[in-house]
Amino acid sequence: MTQLSSTLQAHEARANFYQLLDEASDKLRQFTITLRGKTKVVIMPFEEYEGWLETMKIMSDKEFVTSIKKGIKEIKSGKGIPAAKADKLIGW
Repeated sequence: MTQLSSTLQAHEARANFYQLLDEASDKLRQFTITLRGKTKVVIMPFEEYEGWLETMKIMSDKEFVTSIKKGIKEIKSGKGIPAAKADKLIGW
């Protein structure tokens, strides 16, 4: 079994569909599928897709993003809580 290119035409993706699934899930690869020379879809590991969804959800919450930025500023200015203390407060 040869390693697939990261960009494939639709007919190549169809011919190698199960290998695409295996490489995306087991080797954490992403594949771009084109049709008639235009990019149409991306195949990626489900865990990576979930991470993208979570990031988009966080970034769409303006209050949460503001809170994150405030925390980063506090850490940079030395006013933040050290990680070890935060872990203890959380109970990790």
